[in-house]
Amino acid sequence: MRKFVTAAMLCGGLLAVGTSAAWSADAQPPWAPVEISVYQTDSGAFAFVNDNGLPFFTNDRDAGAKIACEDECVGLTWLPLYSFEGAMPKGDWTIVRRADKSPQWAFKGKPVYNHVGEGTRDEILGLAKQDGHWHPIDP
Repeated sequence: MRKFVTAAMLCGGLLAVGTSAAWSADAQPPWAPVEISVYQTDSGAFAFVNDNGLPFFTNDRDAGAKIACEDECVGLTWLPLYSFEGAMPKGDWTIVRRADKSPQWAFKGKPVYNHVGEGTRDEILGLAKQDGHWHPIDP
């Protein structure tokens, strides 16, 4: 059985909605921005996924606040994971500013992206692996 939860900050606390069953007793889901779903496998491992159950990615070419995936990259295959203005960073999640000054979530210092297009989880992971510099993020 897979369990999903969307995390959001509410009055300084963590709000979890949409759980289909209790988390395993020894595992607590990692904090994630409201735009990210946290998924727990049967083995108890957690993953960050979008609404379609697909992973989010980082790009090796991005270096900290310097974002390499701009005009030619964005929208063709990848879409930045924008944050809301006023979103509060926490833990491994921070916010970087794109060239157009829009805020984008970063995980462990690397800007985060969605893959644009259709395909299964395995197909998207295969395409990212072929490209060589895109990697799924893991808690």
